[in-house]
Amino acid sequence: MIKIFLILAFLFTNGCAIMVAKETAKVVDIVLDDDPNPNKKKKIINNKKKKEKSLKERAKEFYCSKVKDKEKCEGVQ
Repeated sequence: MIKIFLILAFLFTNGCAIMVAKETAKVVDIVLDDDPNPNKKKKIINNKKKKEKSLKERAKEFYCSKVKDKEKCEGVQ
């Protein structure tokens, strides 16, 4: 009986998390698509790209500070 209860509890909590994630994704899509300010979506995408680029640069700097690889670390201080 306890095993069945634990399995049902796990399925219920896991299912709720998936439902919340799906609904959140739907809301984000609606806000980004139906927003009266189309520049807002561009700003969000540009900021995301800047963050990704910054993270890649920092990772490369860290790698190059630890490993002396002339091919990958060319131009990194």
